[in-house]
Amino acid sequence: MRALAAILLWTFASAAAQADSIVQRAYTWQQLDQLWSRTLAAASPDPTRFSLLGAGASAPAPSRDVPPSDLGVPFAGDVVGESANPQGATSVHAFPVIPLSADDASVLMRRLAWAEIYLGRYRYFAPVSTDAADTLTTLSARQYAAALEAYLITARLYFSADDLPGKCVRLTRLNEIAKGPMSGATADALPEPWRPLLPIAQATRDKLGTDVLAKLVCSVQPVRGRADTVKLVETRVQEKIITAVRAKVDETLGLMNAKATEFQTLVNNMNVPIKSAEVIELERVLGNAQANMVLVKEDQLKAAATIAALSAVDLSTLNQPTSLQEFQNGKTKLATVVDQINSVMTTMATLAQVSNDPALSAQLAPCAALQGAYSALDLSRDTGALTAQIDGPYEACINQARTVVAQFQQPSLEKTQMAALAKFVRQISEAYLLTVQP
Repeated sequence: MRALAAILLWTFASAAAQADSIVQRAYTWQQLDQLWSRTLAAASPDPTRFSLLGAGASAPAPSRDVPPSDLGVPFAGDVVGESANPQGATSVHAFPVIPLSADDASVLMRRLAWAEIYLGRYRYFAPVSTDAADTLTTLSARQYAAALEAYLITARLYFSADDLPGKCVRLTRLNEIAKGPMSGATADALPEPWRPLLPIAQATRDKLGTDVLAKLVCSVQPVRGRADTVKLVETRVQEKIITAVRAKVDETLGLMNAKATEFQTLVNNMNVPIKSAEVIELERVLGNAQANMVLVKEDQLKAAATIAALSAVDLSTLNQPTSLQEFQNGKTKLATVVDQINSVMTTMATLAQVSNDPALSAQLAPCAALQGAYSALDLSRDTGALTAQIDGPYEACINQARTVVAQFQQPSLEKTQMAALAKFVRQISEAYLLTVQP
């Protein structure tokens, strides 16, 4: 295709340089003669390139009927199409695919472009008064030659097309050439190098030139393969499923809307007030207040008995010194215990300054917090808080002190190494003494 495009571009460029006006599209004998000499006449056609188009049993048929296949392509090297017969049944037809070789393609495509260009320009031949009869005869012979070669090359392209639209285009062009520039061609009217092509063209026209074949090629539909059929079935099934699901969803939504309307109608007919959370909370508080008032009213808290017991107490005896003796004794013992605790804690607080080593001082720093830690205890606090306030600093100091003592009790790395060395020396000495004994 690139070669064909390049040839067309070169030809049109040459025409623009040679013709006075492209719009005028008129070509003289000299211009057509130059085009013929530079293109088709530069090399004679090779009849062997069209041997498969000739008559004979080995020549391929343009089409044949085949039995329907099971959703697949029935034969390798065929394009298969379907058509409806008069009885309404489906007929399957196979059209052969015969590719062009690389050598044939390079030559035939170039010569086809030249032939089509020459035929196109010959239609706009502009005769002048000086053109002789021989000139017109030569132009007519060259027209037949170009049409004949274009016909045979197009026939080769018909067989090489690998799809039905491509074969339809080639077959349509074959019929146009046969009924147009090639009609009336005889061996005597052809240039000598093109005469061997005429019998091949006649045999080709007998096979490809029928109206039945043209109608068949351009009307059949490609056979759907197995993969396409499976995909089509899947698509149809999915469409059915989606339609059924959508109908079911619409039905469900309709039923839900109907139930919602029915429920709302039922609620409206019941006329039942629905209380908010604030109203419920207010009712709960008022209920509790009412219950407390009932307790007070009925004296279920035994307030009268409590007041009577308090009234019976003789408070004048509390001012007697003898009644406070036990309290004073307990207070004195408590003061003694507190003094002992302060003494012990003050002594333990000095652990923070027992060493000038910064590392030891940092480890025993919690002990400094024991100094005066218990002189301002708030005895009105609950038992758990007081226990934590009293035991916390004490246990922290004791734990740090134990850690320091444990560090001193563990041997250092240097002592461990020296002990291992001494043990090794002793083993060597023992071995030596056992060796040197007489």
